[in-house]
Amino acid sequence: QPLEVTNGLPPVALWIGAVPYGLTNTAVETVDQPGKIRGVSAPSITAFLPPEVKRNGTAIIVCAGGGYGSLDWKTHVIYAAQVFNELGVTVIGLKYRLRPPHIVSNEEIQSVTLLDAKRAVRVVRQHASEWGIDTHKIGIVGYSAGANLAMNLAASFDDGAADAQDPVERQSSRPDFAVGLGVWNWRKPENPFVFRTNSPPVYLVHATTDKPIEIAQNIVADLRKLGVPARLDLFDEGGHGLG
Repeated sequence: QPLEVTNGLPPVALWIGAVPYGLTNTAVETVDQPGKIRGVSAPSITAFLPPEVKRNGTAIIVCAGGGYGSLDWKTHVIYAAQVFNELGVTVIGLKYRLRPPHIVSNEEIQSVTLLDAKRAVRVVRQHASEWGIDTHKIGIVGYSAGANLAMNLAASFDDGAADAQDPVERQSSRPDFAVGLGVWNWRKPENPFVFRTNSPPVYLVHATTDKPIEIAQNIVADLRKLGVPARLDLFDEGGHGLG
């Protein structure tokens, strides 16, 4: 059953027609009682808009966690909307593809979901005027595997293709900031992302009980070497994903 939301707009499919590396004849995605979504093969975004009088132009695209096998949609998207809409921030839940139904390696699921994250930023920029969003205040936020995706985008965005027939593809996929809560890379401590000098500012939050904490420390150190603003806040409580 779909999750009950009171202020979410209807979902917007990221692609009309063929989806890059899309699957056919897949099972219908499911939502369990705690609000976890599984089996996503058709990526989409759902926008949660603040009251018009409160909107400040900032938007966060939220990538729920779940090890690339599920999306903890209620905890990470719905609850974020309840908090940040009151602050005037638009929250946009990204329903990115999962495995199953995609039966791929760790590297391949990262490549597929990176396409979804890039497209999400472009689609949000395309809808910015309609949704009261400043095109220069669009960030990406992720928990756990969602933080892996957010950091992947912060390292691997592009400027868009000016000559693309699809007007959405002409938009930049660079987020204006990136946030990772309990960033995760299959429990490896090394920073796997190759950032650039024009990567967006990054803010990481991590619990010291969420091992290994070195991945967050290494990401921030590498960003600072490039001159990219980066900050890490560590907390003694919170567990994985700062839940």
